[in-house]
Amino acid sequence: MTEKNVIGKCPVCGGDVMESPLGFCCNGTTKEGRRCQFVIHRKMHGVEMTEEICRQLLSEGRTGIMEMKNKKNQPFLAMFIIEDGKVHLDFVSHYMEGRCPICGGRVKKTSKGYACENHVGPNPTCDFYMMGIICNRKITDEEVERFLSGERLTLDGFSTNDGHMFSSTLQLNEKGSVSLESKITKCPVCGGEIHVGMKAYNCSNYKDKDHPCNFSIWRNISGHEVTVEEARQICEDGQTKEVLELFKEDGTIYYKRLGLNKENQVIRI
Repeated sequence: MTEKNVIGKCPVCGGDVMESPLGFCCNGTTKEGRRCQFVIHRKMHGVEMTEEICRQLLSEGRTGIMEMKNKKNQPFLAMFIIEDGKVHLDFVSHYMEGRCPICGGRVKKTSKGYACENHVGPNPTCDFYMMGIICNRKITDEEVERFLSGERLTLDGFSTNDGHMFSSTLQLNEKGSVSLESKITKCPVCGGEIHVGMKAYNCSNYKDKDHPCNFSIWRNISGHEVTVEEARQICEDGQTKEVLELFKEDGTIYYKRLGLNKENQVIRI
């Protein structure tokens, strides 16, 4: 064997690892006098194990992060590591940009949702967890990031098991997990609860037989998507805090606040 054939030292017995028909194998023997069985196969999890990759694995004990394929040919990110004398996978954790709203830890994406890094492991110290699917609706990474930034989102597409569609918002509950909450503030007309609807923010007393309340704030006004916070400001303060970008029918842009008139109707101010 020439030095050129050797790509590294065996992590099991210290022998030389060289290229063979099977891949890259050790030519050494164990303390018991048996042939060492350490091998790096030519193709692992969809990755062609080149000499360069194997040299790094043997010298550093791990490779860089790379895209691999599972048995269903689906891609995933991981790295190869040597552990207990064998080549294993070390899966890469996908962390969100935003921080845990409870403890400030990093939030990682899991197979079933999103969890604070301090929520997992043998000694969890944080309760924060968000399911990836809530009421038959997938929560996207972008929506999670916006939630972690402190924004209260109005989300559509939720459904009950019998197929009833509804809209709601995400809210951190007392147990540290994220649940749905449709109530956002009190009605300025009757004091009822303002709920998120599919087209508007509506008063909960609209079905009251004795004193029905028709107060509502359309979720789209002049091309502007009214946020939960803006709806809350209209109800509690009488108008939005900021001037909003609105659109006329011909596409002309203009700027107004949204607020209430004396009849508690939503107008442009």
